[in-house]
Amino acid sequence: MKIGKSNFNRNSMAKWGVVFALPALAYILLFQLYPILFSFYISLHDYDLLSDPVYVGFKHFAALPYDRAFVSSLWITIAYVIYTVVPVLGFSFLMAWALAQVPTSRSLWRTLLFIPSVMPIVSVALVWKLIFNFNGPMNDAAAALGSGPIPWLNSSTYAPIALVIMSWWHATSYYMIIFLAGFLAIPRDYYEAAAIDGARGFQVLRYITLPAMKPTIALAIVLSTVNGLKTFAFQQIVTDGGPANSTQIMTLLIYKTSFSYLDMGRASAYSVVLFGGILVVSLVQIWLLRDRNA
Repeated sequence: MKIGKSNFNRNSMAKWGVVFALPALAYILLFQLYPILFSFYISLHDYDLLSDPVYVGFKHFAALPYDRAFVSSLWITIAYVIYTVVPVLGFSFLMAWALAQVPTSRSLWRTLLFIPSVMPIVSVALVWKLIFNFNGPMNDAAAALGSGPIPWLNSSTYAPIALVIMSWWHATSYYMIIFLAGFLAIPRDYYEAAAIDGARGFQVLRYITLPAMKPTIALAIVLSTVNGLKTFAFQQIVTDGGPANSTQIMTLLIYKTSFSYLDMGRASAYSVVLFGGILVVSLVQIWLLRDRNA
């Protein structure tokens, strides 16, 4: 009887588990898997939202290497990710390390430093647009240093730099919290044992901190790369891809191709390529950063 009752309880719990998982599963199927599959379907058609889709096979994919807008946007996106991910992770790691050394009021400092990440991104973009205005604080600071005004948002040279600086400010605090969690999860016994063995400075960082932080570093690298490839709001609000398309990243190109030019087939081909690129890059990073001793 006990065995039967145990099996009954186990089966009942399994059924209730399925019931509670159904809403999340329905959400994933309806709002994630279905759009991906439908996007691939539309990428095989000419479709302008006003008439029925016309099947054209892989025409849009075959034209991608000769599509100047796509190639330019691809390189702009890659450059943006490189110039944001590497410095942001470096800044975040150093800030988290410094915060981990704070003996008191750590929660207060953590809250204050995390504020940029919880602010609405549209508000952040609008404020930074004012900061980089020709008569804004950035040029006031440049004038104080003896430099002439810089056309931050009106120059194809400076506009990408302005967006990268904005991303540094906005993203650093988010990854700082991730790194801080990793630092605080390292047992203090490791450092005490290392100190007894005479390890100091760089030796502690190399042989204790970095190996223990490897899963956290891997997570931060993957998240920051994916978020960099998916970024949209800063470019759309601050520069709208300009000047001269110098800040038109892939997501903005997809948006404009879809809703400005109503070329849904070509835009879907762009989105499929972007999705595939994000998937491949994430898997490669996970494979390279995996714990080979596990």
